[in-house]
Amino acid sequence: MRSLAVAVLLTLAACGSDSSDTSNEPTAAELQQQTCTEVRKGIDAFNRQDYEETVRHFEKAKKPAKVNAQVNTEPEADALLDAVEYYANLDPADYPEAARSSENFARNKVITLGQCTDGLPMDEQDNEIQT
Repeated sequence: MRSLAVAVLLTLAACGSDSSDTSNEPTAAELQQQTCTEVRKGIDAFNRQDYEETVRHFEKAKKPAKVNAQVNTEPEADALLDAVEYYANLDPADYPEAARSSENFARNKVITLGQCTDGLPMDEQDNEIQT
């Protein structure tokens, strides 16, 4: 009887030790935060008219945005990824004209500002893309 109890405990212990432990992987909320941190830095750079720096920050935002879109089933995650990729892939020289006239720029502006500045203190919201 004792050996049966030991065997059951060993079996349960083996089942509990899953090598695909996801506790070290970032959550969707953490990925959103990582993405938005870079998005806000990109917005700040845009507002300083440093378009190369803008692109660099959106490039940095791509990886967490991609992973977030994979783990987060909400359509907003896909929309944010699309917006981040749009801004990351936009040539720095094209930023001023795109900001003035592009429907894609305007649509992605709504997405990034909506997802990455809502809920911030008002002084941090002042760092929005200004056109």
